[in-house]
Amino acid sequence: MQGPLADPAAEKMTEMSWLILYSGSSLVAITIISNKEAPMTLIHRSCPTCEASCGLILDVDESSKQILSIKGDPDDHRSKGYVCAKSQAFHYVYDDPERLRRPVKKVNGAWQEIEWEQALAEIAEKLSAIRNNHGKDAIAMYYGNPNGHNFSTMVYTQLFTQMLNTERFFSAGAVDQQPKNLSSELLYGNAWVFPIPDIQRSDFFVCMGGNPLVSQGSLMSAPNAEQQLSDIRERGGKVVVIDPRRTETADIADQHIFIKPGTDAYFLFAWANILFAENKIKLGRLTDIVDGLATVKALAEQFTPENTAAITGVSAAQLHTLAEDFANARAPVIYGRIGLCTQEFGTIASWLVDVINLLNGRLDEPGGAMFPQAATELPPPPTPVVNELGRDRFKTRVRNFPEYMGMMPASFMAEELAYDGDNKARALITVAGNPVLSVPNGEAIREAAEKLELIVALDFYINETTSLADYILPSTSQLEHSNYDFLFQTTAVRNFARYSPTVFEPEAGALHQYEIMTELVARINGMQAADLHAMMAEGLAGQIVSSARFAHLTAEQINSTCDAHSGPDKLLDMMLRAGPHGDQFTDGEGLNLNKVKAAEHGLDLGPLEPRLPDILQTKDKRLNIAPPLIIDDVSRLQKAAATANDGLRLIGRRHIRDMNSWLHNINQYVRGKNRCTLLVNPEDANRLGLKDGGNARVKGAGREATVEVSVSDSIMPGVVSLPHGFGHRYNDTGQSTAKEKLPGVSCNDLIDWTVLDEPSGTSVVNGAKIEVSAA
Repeated sequence: MQGPLADPAAEKMTEMSWLILYSGSSLVAITIISNKEAPMTLIHRSCPTCEASCGLILDVDESSKQILSIKGDPDDHRSKGYVCAKSQAFHYVYDDPERLRRPVKKVNGAWQEIEWEQALAEIAEKLSAIRNNHGKDAIAMYYGNPNGHNFSTMVYTQLFTQMLNTERFFSAGAVDQQPKNLSSELLYGNAWVFPIPDIQRSDFFVCMGGNPLVSQGSLMSAPNAEQQLSDIRERGGKVVVIDPRRTETADIADQHIFIKPGTDAYFLFAWANILFAENKIKLGRLTDIVDGLATVKALAEQFTPENTAAITGVSAAQLHTLAEDFANARAPVIYGRIGLCTQEFGTIASWLVDVINLLNGRLDEPGGAMFPQAATELPPPPTPVVNELGRDRFKTRVRNFPEYMGMMPASFMAEELAYDGDNKARALITVAGNPVLSVPNGEAIREAAEKLELIVALDFYINETTSLADYILPSTSQLEHSNYDFLFQTTAVRNFARYSPTVFEPEAGALHQYEIMTELVARINGMQAADLHAMMAEGLAGQIVSSARFAHLTAEQINSTCDAHSGPDKLLDMMLRAGPHGDQFTDGEGLNLNKVKAAEHGLDLGPLEPRLPDILQTKDKRLNIAPPLIIDDVSRLQKAAATANDGLRLIGRRHIRDMNSWLHNINQYVRGKNRCTLLVNPEDANRLGLKDGGNARVKGAGREATVEVSVSDSIMPGVVSLPHGFGHRYNDTGQSTAKEKLPGVSCNDLIDWTVLDEPSGTSVVNGAKIEVSAA
């Protein structure tokens, strides 16, 4: 990174100066030093911005509600003092004068602040009328990515969605995540059980479709990913990156292999072909529970290193060498992430990553791909859970496309909102999301949304989507509520537990997001929010006592044991006490919420341990590696081979200071050179007449945009890259910094939104066909 991240003048912090410490390309500490004396309070918490959840130390002036410094916590066992640039983000968001603090209503085209009771009452009345007159599916909903970083929102989401009960449910997951959910559900019977690379004990790490140095390890939550990967090499191991771009991670790897975007499934099938052809299958202790091996062998026979080389751009010799080195390593693991999910065969590619680990004996083994155990994981019920596939229970109205996980494809959001037949959408609720920028065909989403009768946004920014709303209900910010690293304890490379206290008390009357959600669905259904909160606690207590481990207790006993806490904290206390490290509701040894709160540097709960077959939620706890849905989709993969390399292909990329579109209204994160550029290989630049720093005309999906060109050999020929999360071009938003300093171009407006990973319904944003010419 170049230059300071902060501008004291711009932030009107004239009494503060900045000290920024760098270690190579990674920002390891940021301290704001106040020149005036003030009573300071030291608060330990985790960073809520990305999956790494690094430990932080905040110096705060509680009287003025100012953050005086944010530093890495050297005593945090996971991050050990490391932080990146995004560690300051929740502070800047808190201070942002354009962040909404109170509900607003659009009156004659202008925003007007109103009281909470008025907002909730009016919204509930209007939503109730729409649902009563036109049915539950007349209300559509979009659920955004930031919700995964908020414990209280996450535990109340099921209540919220079930009580709305709309089939027109869209989410960010259908843009970037669902192929991994589906492959996990097909293999393990649970869409939220992910094998995570045990990189702290691995000696050969293969990375596909991920850039951990920037993401800090999505589905591989590991603070200071650069150090984690360097440690592999220091142990005598090897790091290999397979990517269409020489990413920041590839720069520090032992080897980088270019691969054509969208062809990972061919590459992985050819790898499996080698293992079968050379009789190198070693299932180890999982041998007796694996079904479908012969079927996978038959599928792989169609894809050889030789007949896939022209498709993938990876020579047969390269693949043979990689497969041999991997097989000969002591503790190898292959990891695939967003780049694999967001392509036309994302489900097959995600499934094959797990299959390659399994065939090499690296699934559920130390140093391989293992399953974390969350401290909040509840004991199983007495009867083994066997889940039915959560897919194709209803279909979209326009294209008759099957849902997955109760959600319609996000790419079809525009046409579903615009549908004018029976049972059409009349209202939209967005929850911490900005689909106009985050979803393909975003421009059409705006056009369709403008024609709805009612739009309600749960958000604290007026962004490209919420600017269309009739009401915006802003929740408290991350500094104003507590948090527990709920989701990311399930994706971590080492088991842990971490609670983050509230830093600043919110202003009187402010509501947390879970409170807004509960109030809305309570009022729509003619109930009291307090009754729903009680139902949440009673329901969780009932689930706990249904297990054999706690059959000797009653739900009332569990409820009363945790009465020292309320709301989400009470639910968290129940889960911790009932979990694998819990005190079993005895207040004796083991975890409860008070003990986790007292551990200000977080709790180390040990390395990942083998968990198969116990965690399987499949019939007879078998591991069927050839599910019918995958088998059926292979024919589509075969047919696509002939056109896999037609024309230029578009991929995305992310910068360390970006987090989708979240951070672009923060001056410190949009300063410096333009980051929304089209990355082009020199060969393609010469052929197309493009110059570094000049402009290109990019066409796709019937739209076009002009974008600055960056010529670099870091991108392979035939591929161009445009970052995700930009396109701040609409005048009705309330994010002046984003609009004025780094508007950029929305790559999602240039992507063919009709092309999906068909099994999961996920958008294809990597490997999309694109046209480029000189502007």
